[in-house]
Amino acid sequence: MRALLLIVLLATGFAPTWALAQSAPDVRIVVDVSGSMKQNDPQNLRANALGFAATLLPPSARASIWTFGTTVSNPLPSGAVAAAWRGRVASLSPRLTDYQQFTDIERALRQAADAAPDSGNRHLILLTDGMVDLPASGSDKAQRDRASRQRIIDELSPELAGRGVVVHAIALSNNVDLPLLEQVAQATGGLAAVADTPEELLRAFLDVLDRILPGDQIPIDGQQRFNVDDDIDEFNALLFHDPGVDSPVLVGPDGQRYSRGDHPGTVEWQSSDRYDLVTVPDPAPGEWRIEGDIGGDSRIGIHADTMLRSAPLPATLYRGFSTPLDVWLAADGETLGADSRPDGLSVRAELKDLDGAVLAGTPLEPSDDHFRGDLPGVDQLGNARLTITARSDRMIRQQVQTVNVVAALSAVLSEDGSQIVVHANHPDLDVNNTQLSASLTGRPLDVRRSGEREWTIAVPRTDPGQSLPVTIAADARVDGRTLHFELPVVRLNPEASVGLSGADLERGVTSDSRQQDDGTGPDAGDDFTDGLTASQMADIAVDKAQQGWRLARPYVETYAQRPVTWIVIAVILLSWILLRWRRAAKRRRLARREEPSI
Repeated sequence: MRALLLIVLLATGFAPTWALAQSAPDVRIVVDVSGSMKQNDPQNLRANALGFAATLLPPSARASIWTFGTTVSNPLPSGAVAAAWRGRVASLSPRLTDYQQFTDIERALRQAADAAPDSGNRHLILLTDGMVDLPASGSDKAQRDRASRQRIIDELSPELAGRGVVVHAIALSNNVDLPLLEQVAQATGGLAAVADTPEELLRAFLDVLDRILPGDQIPIDGQQRFNVDDDIDEFNALLFHDPGVDSPVLVGPDGQRYSRGDHPGTVEWQSSDRYDLVTVPDPAPGEWRIEGDIGGDSRIGIHADTMLRSAPLPATLYRGFSTPLDVWLAADGETLGADSRPDGLSVRAELKDLDGAVLAGTPLEPSDDHFRGDLPGVDQLGNARLTITARSDRMIRQQVQTVNVVAALSAVLSEDGSQIVVHANHPDLDVNNTQLSASLTGRPLDVRRSGEREWTIAVPRTDPGQSLPVTIAADARVDGRTLHFELPVVRLNPEASVGLSGADLERGVTSDSRQQDDGTGPDAGDDFTDGLTASQMADIAVDKAQQGWRLARPYVETYAQRPVTWIVIAVILLSWILLRWRRAAKRRRLARREEPSI
């Protein structure tokens, strides 16, 4: 914590890069202080979050801090992110453990968004465990919680989006209503992430700030090297490392070494127990090296005359849908044409997971002084990093922004288990161009339109002790193309024992409560039919047989090609015939034996 308080007092090393990237943002950090945070944030990561924000926000930004539980407070009003504002952040830590009983997310978002000043570049960063919990009791409470949650999705989020207010949601626990946070972030153009550790929290804040104030970087290669060209005025190295490990060392092109304890006076070097932040003005051009183990989230931000620019990059990508990209190089605010760009310039876009594995990539082709292309869609859901790299023999420029990859359609089982609600997440999908079908163990279910972008699937009553799968598919006509979607299986009675289905057989899952003993008599099978019609049982049997054959087929086809297999089968068959013959002969001998009459 001492290291955190130290860095709060420092001017941010990334400020020169981010501050000049676009107009000054108005950042409002909304922090949950409800009682549930005692369990969901026992390490009080929220205090770290405030310190990180104070460190990383540029002086050009305005910022404020809000707390909420049953009520909403504004302990640090809006102001310029200067030394005085940063100094007040450290004093707020006790306020974060002044817990309140409930969690009114709706009121917190409304009050923080509506507060003065009415700025145009407004961003809310919501830190919460993500559970709506309003004052009430009994059945009325559950109804009030559901109503507030639905208002956030149906009314508040579209309203904030219409006003240009962006909500970035960071969940401080895995015990969250993540679908709620994701829908709010998606609707307003923000990010949603889960952060369980200080490292993940810092990464989440860096990702959010990359979206609020995007800036150029230069990549660090696998040998911990990076190239500085003569157009770069300054670089800012944020170098992560494990606690207790010595700070890394920078080595310039001429061999000069820059360390925490020995560096030129013009270099700013600030350290914490988890990272070092180094600002190097007028760096020598050439290849720089980093000595020491650094984390994968380390980065080199730059300020230069020539920078990479792009049309607004989406915060949300959709599984299976390509994403159009449009980027260009600019100097002094002017787009560089083909005659003024560096020779041999190429531009490429890649989508990577958080571990750095490439999920999709495409070159961007020159077009009217810009570079354009479509990034292919991917199947993997969750957070990913969209990287755009412009490279020539003379220079490298890179932008990295985190995105959320979400399903084009999502399905949720209602709390009472009576229906499934399917919602179109992709803006081009609606009830007019998308047709849904659903089935329960092969039996078709009724699908009805319940909104412009929503469908409701009624499901029958089933055995509450049996978890059964509902499969949902969709066909959509978009831009002259027919698209097909297979949604994730929705389980009825998801907390119950797993039922008999092909999906379960593939996972090798059995239900102890449904295992049968052939010798228990005719009544033993009664429980097996609880809640299931004869048709459903037949569907299950057919499905089970089909899945069993799919599992056995590879082995059958493989071993059928081996002569020894047929020999073994012949031996087993002959043994079975011999056994049957011996039993039949024994029965005949017993039949001929007669008891003497008396």
